[in-house]
Amino acid sequence: MLSNIVRKFKESPTAYYAMSIAASWAGVGSLMNFRTLTYDNGLIPAIIWGLGNSVACILFGLIAQHLPTVRGIMRTKVITYILGFLTLFQTWTNMNGIREIFEDTPIGTTGGTVIVYAVCAFFIVLLLRYGMIRNVLTDSASWYAVYGLIILLTVLAYITSGGAVKSVPMGTDWANLKVGLWKGFLLLPGPFTYAYFFELLDYNDSNSDATEKVNITASFTMGGLMFGFYMLFSCALALVDFTPAQNIIKAVLITIVAISSISSFLYSEYILFGKKIGLVVDIFITLFWPLVVPLGVMGVWTLMSEIRIYLVAALLVVALIKRALARKGAGA
Repeated sequence: MLSNIVRKFKESPTAYYAMSIAASWAGVGSLMNFRTLTYDNGLIPAIIWGLGNSVACILFGLIAQHLPTVRGIMRTKVITYILGFLTLFQTWTNMNGIREIFEDTPIGTTGGTVIVYAVCAFFIVLLLRYGMIRNVLTDSASWYAVYGLIILLTVLAYITSGGAVKSVPMGTDWANLKVGLWKGFLLLPGPFTYAYFFELLDYNDSNSDATEKVNITASFTMGGLMFGFYMLFSCALALVDFTPAQNIIKAVLITIVAISSISSFLYSEYILFGKKIGLVVDIFITLFWPLVVPLGVMGVWTLMSEIRIYLVAALLVVALIKRALARKGAGA
């Protein structure tokens, strides 16, 4: 059965790539942070943040296609080390999310911690051996599960609430809108720090294992739209409370979302540093995670996002300069 799935993927990988892109990009904060922003700053700022989430992957696909010099820069040793460092925070954000989401369930944060360690150990070994295809296929399978669970949770939550929604602030004053705009803007550079996304571009170009070459920009556009569909349900779920049973469904949902991101980040360390050093880095990520637990999901995400925006801005400027110089040299 697995060989049949692999064959279908190799023959037509566009949708598989798109689901893997959406699943990798989603992250634990996509659902949790939407709710946090809604209550802290208002529904409109949260929606702005959600739009930034959806646009980010589409923007990456377009820029990576039309500014190929950025891919060369990403392969330099300096950028490799920086991306490896940022990937630590991206992984820790999702590990924190799994731990926190089980707090309101009988499993508790202790059980959530055990799940985190089990997930990391499983994917460190799996991706060390099987790599790209296995990551794409596990991501796409998890994204089907995410859609199924989030639709189920939304229906159940609105049934138990009698269709009534909670009163939440709209956040239309400038102070709150500014928060939504800034946090939404912080998302746009995000995909440029995903080594896995650049590896997808290279994998599609190389065609080394006879996987059909496709329009990868279309996959990133589709992935962004798939993520936007998921954001619609995140918005709906921010307006209702959950029963204890629904909290368990929510915890499973967010865990699946987080696992997809964790797997891509762990694989990214192999991409950046090779299998031997990547394995050491992945073990470091797992063992030193308790040190960042107190920061919480939003704390780690904000710290990482503010660091990466300056990196990506500088990277794009250098890429544009390199392209301009290349064109000038070609015209001389």
